[in-house]
Amino acid sequence: MPNIPYSVDHSPFQETIEFFANKIQLPSSGWTDIWQEQHSHAFVVAGAMADSLVSDFHNALKRNQAEGKSYADFRKDFDEIVRKHGWAHNCSPGWRSKVIYQTNMRQAYNAGRYKQMVKVIELRPYWRYRHNSVEHPRLEHLAWDGLIIAADDPWWQTHMPQNGWGCKCEVESLSRYEAREAWEASGKNGPDTAPEIEWEDRVVGSRGSNPRVVRVPKGIDPGFAYNPGRAWLEPHTVPPLTGYDAVLAERKTAWPTGFVLPDLPVPTKVSASYLLSHDTPPVEAVRDFLDVFGASLDKGTVFYDKIGTPIAISKRLFVAGDDKDSDNFKWLANEGKANRLPYINFLAATLIEPDEIWWHWEKDRSKDGNWRLRRRYLRAFEIESKNEYAVSVFEWGKSGWTGSTAFMTDSKREVKRQKYFSSQRIGRLLYKK
Repeated sequence: MPNIPYSVDHSPFQETIEFFANKIQLPSSGWTDIWQEQHSHAFVVAGAMADSLVSDFHNALKRNQAEGKSYADFRKDFDEIVRKHGWAHNCSPGWRSKVIYQTNMRQAYNAGRYKQMVKVIELRPYWRYRHNSVEHPRLEHLAWDGLIIAADDPWWQTHMPQNGWGCKCEVESLSRYEAREAWEASGKNGPDTAPEIEWEDRVVGSRGSNPRVVRVPKGIDPGFAYNPGRAWLEPHTVPPLTGYDAVLAERKTAWPTGFVLPDLPVPTKVSASYLLSHDTPPVEAVRDFLDVFGASLDKGTVFYDKIGTPIAISKRLFVAGDDKDSDNFKWLANEGKANRLPYINFLAATLIEPDEIWWHWEKDRSKDGNWRLRRRYLRAFEIESKNEYAVSVFEWGKSGWTGSTAFMTDSKREVKRQKYFSSQRIGRLLYKK
């Protein structure tokens, strides 16, 4: 597959047209009303509240894209639309029209190219970041120039262009032969390791109705830390749309991702013997848990979950305090946590074969107040002969396993089960069985 030179005004290809045409048109009071992945399914113009105004902008861009026209052509359309609607916008017409045109056309191009590259990922499994020179280049983007990283590396989930306002970076796919030639020419013996992501807090919407602090990777503008093509092709990764219920209901239009919580997973049926007795010594419960993973009280192991994330499994998971080498499993015996002990087999099974994996950001309660990424593993069970329904939750973060439990209910009603299981879904869905 040839790597197409980057140009906003190049002849369009089907994937770019499809991406843009399928967006739902929504009114917006500010650019933060729709956030990151949601932009892959919604078209908005900040400050454009009238449906007819939004529709005219969308149609003008769609027409220019389909006919391969340039920014100069859209600028004429922009001036006419503004005059027609008497729209009072911020900033100069030239600046505003260019931001609208370039952002929408570049992201359509990026999403379309992503779809093309994913189709041939087996033949071209490496992607190379390309920084396109501008008068004032971003230093981080310049540092990423030429990086050859595996196409399935999570780094691309946050660093796929466009990576900021006016960003002209691009990504090109490489075959194994092309990648090897490129890294050998640079004196390397393999692909690059994705740069470590340094997160920082930024304030957005300070002049609007919804100012807030967001976390973004250093070097990426707020609102751009997502992969537009992935969000388009994998709508279950897109957060639900909030605040637009009335608009969508009035139009009899569904949020275009079709994003709804997944169906309630079919519970795994297990016998009552799966439950440990309440008088099981904590050390025996821990030994049972570790044995499932091939670990022991004396030797830990590394387990790779369903999405390939490594997790250290050892008795340290169950030891409270600093003496992690002891066998004093008071953590399980503490009041309020002892009820977790009978369900320890459920927790192991949930980690090994979850129904779903979610991740979310959680602010550390320690003095530094840093944000930590936490993974949340969920699995539903049904206890045979007891008519009980269980939801097992296992959370994991950078600091280790900081808390997990299994909840029991004798409810058979589907609605209650759905509500209960759904209440444990937090953040973004990463995996569904």
